[in-house]
Order: sequence, then structure tokens, then C-alpha cells
Amino acid sequence: MSSTNVKATSAQIGGARQFLRISQVDFAKVAGVSETTVNMFEAGTRSPHESTRQKLQEALERRGIVFTNGDRPGFYFDKDKVIIPT
Repeated sequence: MSSTNVKATSAQIGGARQFLRISQVDFAKVAGVSETTVNMFEAGTRSPHESTRQKLQEALERRGIVFTNGDRPGFYFDKDKVIIPT
């Protein structure tokens, strides 16, 4: 479902989650992963399988987050891309 070729980093994913004010518990539920996975991924103590990282990224993209890369890696919020209300 990701609309870009950007592979969001743990810092981007954690920052986007916090920007949307979603708890790690709720984020884990909507992404379909464990809370421990979210916690360890954001802390940088665990590198998930690509499919898990993609679930995390897509859960945020459905809420309007657009990840960027290149010389300015990060993210921004685009209300027109929201699929699921925040």
C-alpha cells in the first residue's frame, strides 16, 4: 500500500507516530504487530523483518503521513492522503 519507494527509518516511524499522538500500544494494534516490536524498533534495539517495517510504515501512511528521503529524509502530514481518521 505504500505509495512511494521510501523505506522509512525507525526514527521517521517513531517521530511520525508521536506527531500523530498515537501510543505505542495503539500503534501496535493498528499495524498488527506486538507492542514490544514497536518499542524495540523505535529504540533501535531491534531491526524487524522488512514485512514488519512495511506494516508500521503503511499504518502511518493510512493516517496521512508521507515519508521523504534523499537529501531531506523525514515526513510530513497530508490531510488529503488520510484513509483512516486519526
